[in-house]
Amino acid sequence: MTVLFKRTRELIKSPTGVDKRQAIMSAALSTQVTHLMNDGWVPKAIAAYVDEIVNNEQLNDQTMNRILSENWIEAHRIGSSLFTTMFTAGFHRGGVPAADRLEMLYELFGMTVSSTNFVRMSRLGDWYSRDKIKDEDLYYFHLETITDVQDYFEFIKQIAFMVRLKHHAWNGIRSKYETSRQLSTIMDNQLRYYLSKPVVDFILRNHWHQTDVAEEILQLTGTPVSYPNVDFHNRGVVNKDNVKVALPGYHLELIFNNQGQLVSMWQALEAHQTVNERGVLEFSESPEDYSLAELQMIANTESTNYANAGGQIHQSLDVKPANRHAGLESDLRNYAKNQF
Repeated sequence: MTVLFKRTRELIKSPTGVDKRQAIMSAALSTQVTHLMNDGWVPKAIAAYVDEIVNNEQLNDQTMNRILSENWIEAHRIGSSLFTTMFTAGFHRGGVPAADRLEMLYELFGMTVSSTNFVRMSRLGDWYSRDKIKDEDLYYFHLETITDVQDYFEFIKQIAFMVRLKHHAWNGIRSKYETSRQLSTIMDNQLRYYLSKPVVDFILRNHWHQTDVAEEILQLTGTPVSYPNVDFHNRGVVNKDNVKVALPGYHLELIFNNQGQLVSMWQALEAHQTVNERGVLEFSESPEDYSLAELQMIANTESTNYANAGGQIHQSLDVKPANRHAGLESDLRNYAKNQF
């Protein structure tokens, strides 16, 4: 059972900035915290959430409902600035703490592995249905603005850092010698595909092509994109002219065809997604539901890299785990690869 820190309990009991409605504010914040505890957030993360609210200079009797509501949404929007702050709060560098923090994330998302080796997220909600669902604490992939995208890049960076720690992706803190245990868990491997989803959705929603992405990323980060080897993303492409675009930091790679259009498994999966009665997104795992063109998107899809660059660590954490014989990919994606 999660036990809150004394300071957190005191802040919930007597939130600063609220006067006449302090009891109402305290009760509302306490309810939110109880839900976060039940979700699986660690005490440091919950403390970070409470701090974000009570330290808001605009917090008063008139603004408290708005501030509570806005922060609640941001705590459930995966990769928001607040979500990342909560996720990393109190984290101490090390393999065991990293594994534990990733397990917390998997619990939050309700991640399980199906009989077809497909990683499901039983708490991944449909953003556009969130106002209709009142009794479920779901988490959402959604980026609305370019600032949201920038915040999300930091989240990916932190995830990649923890995966490297978990798999001991170096030989000593100061050593430059690259070594790594090979990534060997299904959830760690398939998380990489989910991590790219909101960026893909953002690009498609804004009708960006390859040149747009390159220009926007340069403007956002001050660093140009790079173009690594794209052999594994040209399955079935006659002229082998798909292009891989790696964003600064190397963690997120995108695939574009010769028309400058995005190539992503999420285009295929979202074409066959459903939203269940709980507001949770579900994706078809049956190859028969997909056209050959959609299977090609699944085979050639983008993903998130846990390594910072190419090399042995990249091979161990990103390349070899995605091999169809490693046992870490879904049956759907392995089937898609086998078609080309």
